[in-house]
Amino acid sequence: MMTDTNPNISEADFDITIPIKIGYPALNDFLKQKLVGEIISKENEEGEKSNYAQILDITIEKSDNPEYDLCLPVTVQTLTSFFKNKQVKFLFYASLHLDRELQKIELANYEIDGQNNNWLVNQALETVVNKWLYAKLKEKMNFNFMPQLEEQMNSLNSKLENKIEAKEGINLIGFLEDLEVAQFMADENDLWISMRLKANGVVEIDKIKLP
Repeated sequence: MMTDTNPNISEADFDITIPIKIGYPALNDFLKQKLVGEIISKENEEGEKSNYAQILDITIEKSDNPEYDLCLPVTVQTLTSFFKNKQVKFLFYASLHLDRELQKIELANYEIDGQNNNWLVNQALETVVNKWLYAKLKEKMNFNFMPQLEEQMNSLNSKLENKIEAKEGINLIGFLEDLEVAQFMADENDLWISMRLKANGVVEIDKIKLP
């Protein structure tokens, strides 16, 4: 016979971590939309702008350099009068940092490696590309999750107040206390993000089907 040591059963607190994977192809599409076609330029003290190159392609993959999380091969076409219409490839190595308090994943450290054989083109472009690409990627790879998380929490809590039907006759009732990005990891084919969820709730059965 089972002894009842806790006669008062109520809503239970639970704390779970849910792994989410984002494939690099999805991130590739995002970066291509944001950066392909952009002109790499530099402005002098008089405010005159000189165009150096145009972004032709950019992809994202796991870095083979253990000091960095990701590698972004970038192909540009030169636009200077001396070196015009030459395709040059750079490897942009990036380290990402998760700020758990602000719920942001942002670019923390980077290194650019020129891959073309023309040393003069490399040297002429690398300084400009370095500064420009870092500024752009710092802006584009700054993933702020807080607004979306707050929106999702409010939406879920509104639904939980009125019950969420998980299956016919089975409902979820409760309150979502916290939802946060807990950690991330760059894997071979995907960027993995761990979501931590804290809530309290109960499963309500209002209909029982006989077999």
